[in-house]
Amino acid sequence: MTTRTIQAADERVPPLTLPPGALSNVDREYDYDVDADPPNIESVEHRIRVDFMRGGSIRRDQLLGGFNFWAYDPDDPATDPWTGVKQKPAGLEYAEATCSDRIQEEERYYEGSNDDTILADAPAFLADRLRIARAKQDVRQALAEERERRTTWYRKLIPANLYQILKQSSFGSLIGETAGPTIDGDSLTKENAFVGMILVDDQTSPSDVARATGLDATYVCRKSELSSGSHDVAPFLGDYGIELPAPIVVGEYASGSQYPFIPWGDGLTCSCPYKHEKSFRVMCKHELFASIVCRSQDSIFLPLTRGVDIPHRARRFVSPEVASSHRVHVGEMQ
Repeated sequence: MTTRTIQAADERVPPLTLPPGALSNVDREYDYDVDADPPNIESVEHRIRVDFMRGGSIRRDQLLGGFNFWAYDPDDPATDPWTGVKQKPAGLEYAEATCSDRIQEEERYYEGSNDDTILADAPAFLADRLRIARAKQDVRQALAEERERRTTWYRKLIPANLYQILKQSSFGSLIGETAGPTIDGDSLTKENAFVGMILVDDQTSPSDVARATGLDATYVCRKSELSSGSHDVAPFLGDYGIELPAPIVVGEYASGSQYPFIPWGDGLTCSCPYKHEKSFRVMCKHELFASIVCRSQDSIFLPLTRGVDIPHRARRFVSPEVASSHRVHVGEMQ
């Protein structure tokens, strides 16, 4: 398998070695296998990150107290937890508009499902499902089922995912008591941090690596010592084909948990169990946190609070292509 080696500016820091699935889809070395690789970060996920970045700060009183994910029905206003109760954060409104737009934008893939030149531009998972559908005996029915499944994702599952993390018990758990009524990048980083670390395998001594490189041993860590190591559904970097040792951003949270951000799909994906327990989830509270912090930095790269200097690719939270092209509705901009 072809890999891309990225050197850090600090020569003491090991290089970041990435597999083809962690490259941009316009990179000549890019290659993504739907059947073998972990779920890709789809375009809509990058767009939603931009939506929350542009939506700006969130107020404490905008967070939900409770929400029943499985009871939510987009066609039943009575199940909408925001109706007459809370004001939606601007970023959430933008994200819902993005999902509606994606339903319309993807219509051409169903209409041109026999044309591989059209499918070449489709999200990898959708393109694979449509190729399977057109091999069925009843192609029309198979395509209709795929369209319904995809529409349900955009209309129900993604909004419900975002509602669930916009709860006091979820995103609210990252906010310190002294943060005040408005949640912005500054308030979030008072008790939470993005740390540049060197992750090594469990057979490697962090102190030996620190001595050999001259790096601070505080920022050299075995992969199993992070919080992701205690959850079966939380992936390791090796699950994504990333070789150790690797310079990575690790989110450290007031709760004491530590989750690395894994370079993948031209961005980063959080390794927490919530994000990976269900493949339809597009965001976790840690990624929402990252979006708000990126907004305050006016950057698509996660800022480092402390730790070793790691390559920009390990801090790139949003695809540059999406960041430069995605536009929220002008009438909704703050």
